[in-house]
Amino acid sequence: MTRILGINGSMRPRSSADRALQFAFKVLESAGAQCEGFEIGSLPLMDGRPEDQYPAAVGAFRAACSAADAFLITVPSYHGAIPGGLKNALDFIDLPHAGGKPFALIGIAGGDAEPGVTDTARVMRHIGGIAAVPDVVISRASEHWGPGDQPANASVKIAIAKVAEDLVAMAELRAAGKLPQP
Repeated sequence: MTRILGINGSMRPRSSADRALQFAFKVLESAGAQCEGFEIGSLPLMDGRPEDQYPAAVGAFRAACSAADAFLITVPSYHGAIPGGLKNALDFIDLPHAGGKPFALIGIAGGDAEPGVTDTARVMRHIGGIAAVPDVVISRASEHWGPGDQPANASVKIAIAKVAEDLVAMAELRAAGKLPQP
């Protein structure tokens, strides 16, 4: 079974990014994937201290990343960029945790969601992830998602379903040794 690690780039419960992640999990699970989320709010700031001085949450995050076959990251944009908490979380992982693994991004923001997605894709590629599926970018979220647990816009539902299907397919290709290895 394909294991997808979901990372919510917003630490606010019931944020649009959180609701998008939960919706995508349902789609992924219906495609046969096993989904697990990690709360990045449990991570301390990365500050360069020796590895053994970080709390257990860092080891748990790295272990979850290592165990995952693929990543699904929901990305809000704050002031035209990746949220600091998400960037901090991604700074704790590297090639051994993410190398050669496909990832998918769902950007969702009240304004322009694209800048956060671009930043996150660049970081994930830098640590060896494979951007193997198109991003879903939901700008002006109140118009396209709304207050509920599902997108209000049918096109957004279709885009998330397609990305979920493609992410599972890419993870299966990786498991079969058909994707480049770092």
